[in-house]
Amino acid sequence: MEPRGDLRDWLADEEHQERGRRRTAAATKRLEALPAIRTFLGAVAGCGDDDAVRIGRAIEALFADTRWVDMLVRDWVDEARRDPFFAPPVRQATGPFHRSALLLELPQATVAICAVDPDALHARKRDAGGTGSVFFPGNRAYLKFIEAGGLTMSFWAAPDPGDAEADPATEPCRQTERRRIAPGELLAVDTARQSYVFERARRSALFLHGEVRVGGAALAREHDAVSGRLVGVSSGSQSWSRTQMMLSFLRLSGCRDAGPAFDRVIADAPFFVRWHAMREWLALDPAAAWPRLSEMARRDPHSEVRDAARRTVAQLEARMTGLAACR
Repeated sequence: MEPRGDLRDWLADEEHQERGRRRTAAATKRLEALPAIRTFLGAVAGCGDDDAVRIGRAIEALFADTRWVDMLVRDWVDEARRDPFFAPPVRQATGPFHRSALLLELPQATVAICAVDPDALHARKRDAGGTGSVFFPGNRAYLKFIEAGGLTMSFWAAPDPGDAEADPATEPCRQTERRRIAPGELLAVDTARQSYVFERARRSALFLHGEVRVGGAALAREHDAVSGRLVGVSSGSQSWSRTQMMLSFLRLSGCRDAGPAFDRVIADAPFFVRWHAMREWLALDPAAAWPRLSEMARRDPHSEVRDAARRTVAQLEARMTGLAACR
């Protein structure tokens, strides 16, 4: 399809495009200069893994007065009137029944503005036929409803996963509440043990979403919404997920001199990352991994890792005995 009119002219005009990029950069500076945003950025600066509560309080303070959202939108509308190709300084995302614009993306936290489409939400529920999932990502989430839109949400609880060394939950999750959301309501949810589901909305709902990205549970969990049973577990940490990918890359690359890296991960990582490291190390260099595997079978603090290591030791010993007998 051939672009026409203003779009064709804009695509051919590099100077116009550059002016647009400068406008977007200037809009970013104005966003960060808003008093509420500036205070928030100062509050979370330097926060680390042990500061999840402090970061959560900063998000709550940011969401307490949402007049800064009106100022932000007016600024962007004015820019769009001057230049219809103006791009707001946000990263957009689209879900099955919602759209969001990521306003702030920091190592410690994210802040987004989200809109729920009531018709898409209804279609999603209808197509699911009463089935679905309840997710417990493991971090702290904050929702401030600017326009509630007659939104109804259900709230869920799951057994406390404990620390990073605890077993994934074996008990079902359960619904604790189902109610209409009030305009201006602020929800603070520790999704290691609490969760929520959007059930229905009469009109479009608009809310701010803040997420603490540090200090969360090691594992994210998915439960079946009908039975409450656990159906899936994955890493809740971006850093540990990257570690697992790098360990797999080392194994696929045949880096047999990477044994010390595997050993360090096994010494310090959460239980599921430790076992992932051991599996990859065994596939890469069984002889080098054997002493650590034997130690895992005897001393690992996590029962599932100990059991898996013991079974693996037994299987490898039986295979080695069989090979010796064939010689």
